[in-house]
Amino acid sequence: MIRKIKTGWEVDFYPQGRTGRRIRKRGFKTRLDAVAWLRRFENKGSGAGRRLSDLVNYWHEHHGCTLKDSQQRLSRLNGIVARLRDPLTVDFSASDWIEYRVARLKQVKASTVNHEQRYLKAVFSECVRLGVIRDNPIEKVRQVKEQHHEMMFLTLDQCYQLLTECESSTNNHTWCVAAICLATGARWGEAEGLTYSGWLPGKVIFKDTKNGQDRAVPILPHLQEQIKPRLRPGPGRLFDSCRSAFRSAYQRCGFETPQQLTHILRHTFASHYMMNGGDLLTLQRILGHGSITMTMRYAHLAPNHLESALRFSPMTALCGQDVVNM
Repeated sequence: MIRKIKTGWEVDFYPQGRTGRRIRKRGFKTRLDAVAWLRRFENKGSGAGRRLSDLVNYWHEHHGCTLKDSQQRLSRLNGIVARLRDPLTVDFSASDWIEYRVARLKQVKASTVNHEQRYLKAVFSECVRLGVIRDNPIEKVRQVKEQHHEMMFLTLDQCYQLLTECESSTNNHTWCVAAICLATGARWGEAEGLTYSGWLPGKVIFKDTKNGQDRAVPILPHLQEQIKPRLRPGPGRLFDSCRSAFRSAYQRCGFETPQQLTHILRHTFASHYMMNGGDLLTLQRILGHGSITMTMRYAHLAPNHLESALRFSPMTALCGQDVVNM
């Protein structure tokens, strides 16, 4: 038990239960100091010398290695550990993370810091479940607010210009992959990684997806006929790697789309789909979003979005009357 006394704060507890010895420690200036001392005491003899890097490695060996992005995530976590100077886990607290975050925000965007926080928080949470540590020191730390930028997409004329530049690329597969992304809303890696087993009449099946689930999306048979002569000999992958060739083609177009490259094809598909009258639930399935919240980014592009404002506003009623212009 941690309680307030006249001289500050006191820790009073029985480590082995009521039948065991009693531990009382006084003189803490704040409750947080008492909590931190109690945490260090509880971890003694069970990894008190464990550093954050040890925890990350344990997490990776027992859980992280099963994730789709395991190596990328491990690399990100090792970078976080290095910047934190690999503290002892028993000494690491929420305030340590907040101080790190303040300094980090001067170097990178808020979204990057939030990603780092989610990664580290997941490590602590999983190690709690595995019984390696007792609590997650950053469990209650809220993420920083991100500034959301306008979703950019290409017009039909820009799509035509881009595909023309892709067609002139020395890589024969650049146009194919770009066209598939525009036709299906696929991520570049999903389209580039298509195999013969996922190339069906009027349909493509993306297998190496972000959420690990296969996704079948219809595709124009005419487009398939255009692509078919360019495919690699089977079996296996249909296309060679062509991301760098696409980057060159995109740069030749001279589009002003900061921080957008291959993913703008996916945004372009989704935006035109909604502008042409598509529905959100179907778009969610086409894009493979795990949550409709992500798909809602495109809702404002629907032709009937919030059109009830026209029917129910007071000005609609007034315009039907003899209103004096002011």
